[in-house]
Amino acid sequence: MLDNALGLLDGPLWSRFKITAVACLAISLLGLLLNLPRTNLFLEGAIFDLMLSMRADPDGDADHGVVIIAIDDASLSNPHKSMPESFTPAVWATILDALVLGGAQVVAIHQPLPAMEAQPFPLEDEARWFRSVQAAHQAGIPVVYGFRYLSDRPLFPSAKYSEIMGRDLMGFFNLVHDRDNKVRLQAVKWPHFDGPEDPFSFSLAVARTLRPELAALPEQGFYIDYSAKFTKISYSDIYDRALNGEVDFFKRVFAGRIVFIGETNSINMDSYPTPASDFQRSSGQGWHLMPAVEIQAHSVATLLGGHLLQEPSWLHLYLLHFGLMALALSPIVLSLRKDSRSLGWLPPAVALLYPLICLMAFRRDVYVPVIPGLGILLLANVLFWAHRARESRIMQHTSSQALNMYLNPDLAGQIIHHPEILERRGELRNVTVLFADLVGFTAMSETMDTAALVDILNRYYDTMNTAIERYGGFVDKFVGDGIMEVWGAPSSQPRHAVSACLSALMQKRLMEDLNRELTAAGQPFLQALMGLNTGQVIAGNIGARQRINYTVMGDTVNLASRLVSANKLFMTTIIASEATASAAKDEISFRSLDRIRVRGRKRSITVFEVLAPKGDLDGNMAQCVNFYERALKHYFDRDFQGALARFEAALRCAPGDSPSLVFAERCKSFISQPPADGWDGVTVLEAK
Repeated sequence: MLDNALGLLDGPLWSRFKITAVACLAISLLGLLLNLPRTNLFLEGAIFDLMLSMRADPDGDADHGVVIIAIDDASLSNPHKSMPESFTPAVWATILDALVLGGAQVVAIHQPLPAMEAQPFPLEDEARWFRSVQAAHQAGIPVVYGFRYLSDRPLFPSAKYSEIMGRDLMGFFNLVHDRDNKVRLQAVKWPHFDGPEDPFSFSLAVARTLRPELAALPEQGFYIDYSAKFTKISYSDIYDRALNGEVDFFKRVFAGRIVFIGETNSINMDSYPTPASDFQRSSGQGWHLMPAVEIQAHSVATLLGGHLLQEPSWLHLYLLHFGLMALALSPIVLSLRKDSRSLGWLPPAVALLYPLICLMAFRRDVYVPVIPGLGILLLANVLFWAHRARESRIMQHTSSQALNMYLNPDLAGQIIHHPEILERRGELRNVTVLFADLVGFTAMSETMDTAALVDILNRYYDTMNTAIERYGGFVDKFVGDGIMEVWGAPSSQPRHAVSACLSALMQKRLMEDLNRELTAAGQPFLQALMGLNTGQVIAGNIGARQRINYTVMGDTVNLASRLVSANKLFMTTIIASEATASAAKDEISFRSLDRIRVRGRKRSITVFEVLAPKGDLDGNMAQCVNFYERALKHYFDRDFQGALARFEAALRCAPGDSPSLVFAERCKSFISQPPADGWDGVTVLEAK
């Protein structure tokens, strides 16, 4: 299915452009869908944490104007205090009065206030707390408090607390957790609350007392920057100093500061892992947890610090993804030859560049999620490399087809998989060479029009090539109406002589079938003569630097070419040398034809007619060959009368046997006019 889809990219430039554009639009939309969970993706959360640590400013303000009064383990173990983590109005009023005298800017109580109207504390203690709150408000020091949502139900403080402390100074304590339970995003409004009132988060309620315009923050929330390092003072120590009236201390420590009061002890369960948490492998305690009050302090520092992370709009993010996708897939469109290899570096380069773009944006207070964009760019790489693989397969198939048309399939396959064989070099190989040639082709070409001649010639080559490939032969070359065929190169064939003979016999049979078709169509009869020789040759790539040809050379080749014309002497079709007959005699039936001396050679050779595979000769032909072989022995012994009788016997077994007719005529000639005393029975072959 993917291959079919990629096949659409095989069209013209405009078609490829349209298909690629549609792919970019669709995959970029997928990037937006992946962006929905953002840091809820485990890997994206880890990348966010890493970028956040790289964004931290080591030279920035250490506490961002925030001080935390921590109800820590030391406070809980102080024998002079009784359960200081609970809301005890008298204690809190004492601390609040001291903070007002010290000039604190904002006091944030990160402790739930009583939610029931029932009286949990003495009236005088509660009245004192309310007086302290009112005094703080009159001094211009907001006292911010909060509540929690239990699922979708808010647990507001009792009405009298809300009335006196101010509803606009109340926010919810709940924190948003990603799937790995880390707190990265601070909600502005609680998404599950559907009541008539819609309070802000506790940290935003604190920050708005100093910057009211922050109420316009996006409802989905903001990312917390955990780079601040706050001053922490034990709750019990602060209470002791407040009781002792150490106003100078409070002015020195709290003047102009945002003061958080909340629990940081080991008993409190309101602690969570954050991007700033370290994993405690050695102790087996898992992630180091940060108290919720400290997380809220980091949220306030983020809101007031001027480096609030912004997220690009959906449109901007989509355009970024689309642009990068288009760049990554541009090699498919820009490649004029539909070959994208020249720009193959671009898609992976874009994928590698994307995290760097995200990091640079993050350092400039813009958070572009990494995984969604990287995911679609990796998908773009998959599409590109799938297209390139398909392109390579098509090119290889096309090249293979083209090479197979010009070369032997075996040689073509070797060239494709082992291009080093194209070096110009040769080696000695033992092979069988077959030459085939059409009789009277020159005269035929003078009488036929070009189209008809080419058609007949191609049908002839198709016919012969079928038999050549059937027995693993290699077409060295087509020369006019001639074919040079090789067995045993370029691949080794232990039975190359047998394969060559079997192929020659098949070529003869297929030519008979072709001639029946040609005759029926009123076209000329074709007669192909073949000569085979076996021996050592030089095989390899021969030619100029720019143009080479795999071929075989040597005396073995020359003799094979000479044997083709020897067929005309005996009116045969396939003649083999003694070397070929000797190599194939166990599987092929031969008969001796004559002793001949070809042009250019001093020594004579015995030549043989290739008859049939062993056991395939019919009875009459087998008797004919038997008489013929015995007659030939008498012929070379100069017993021409005895030879003639046996040749005539051979003809009675197979009337029309051409070699028997030829030698019978010779015998009659020698009977009437005997040869000279030096006659050796060798026939000199003058024609090439």
